[in-house]
Amino acid sequence: MPTLRIGVTIEMETTNKLGLKIVTETTFEQDDIKETIVNYGENFNKLEKYLKSSAQAIEELHDNTFYPIGYIVWNKAPAISAHIGWVATREGIHAKTWKPNKNYVVGDLIKAVPDNGGLYECVVDGKSSTSSPTFLTGLHQEFYDVNGSNWRKDYNYEVGDIVYPTNGSKQYYYICETAGLSSVNEPVWSSIQNETASIDNSVVWRKAKTIKWKRIGNSCEFRPFGKIE
Repeated sequence: MPTLRIGVTIEMETTNKLGLKIVTETTFEQDDIKETIVNYGENFNKLEKYLKSSAQAIEELHDNTFYPIGYIVWNKAPAISAHIGWVATREGIHAKTWKPNKNYVVGDLIKAVPDNGGLYECVVDGKSSTSSPTFLTGLHQEFYDVNGSNWRKDYNYEVGDIVYPTNGSKQYYYICETAGLSSVNEPVWSSIQNETASIDNSVVWRKAKTIKWKRIGNSCEFRPFGKIE
């Protein structure tokens, strides 16, 4: 920042690449100590964005941490045909990728599958489905983790099929563990305990609590660089 001395404006010099403010022999005599300290503090903030760390895998990075574009993570265990490190190509918060059949609690953060750049927060705890949900991209839009359909009578279900009660409730979902033909009468879903199995004619269902997600921002993305030949 400029410093005013006896009617003369002195501009601190800057570095070419990062634009850091520096005192040189040219500006030293007219330098203002306070302005120098303030500008050096700003320099540290800029440099912090370009700090480097190391890991054996990018998944080792701290969750819930913001990483700017250009942030470099060096590979702790470089080897032939591996990469020397990873670089952030999209800034955002680091979170682990969504996983199937996993229990999540309120506040957990994830990246979508496939990656769409979003950062998602669990707002209702439960167990994720066997396949990834349709991740909505609108900010703060809430949606269920599970893609299922309403239960049907006299219907041939296959292993992995997911249903909801016909009353419209999606608080719990039911996944087919044993294929078969469903009953004429709908099961009394409320009588089934969470994480337990229930027989529906020749079909066996397992009950699980449905997760709700919402997008709260952007997730970072790292790409490997410098393949070791």
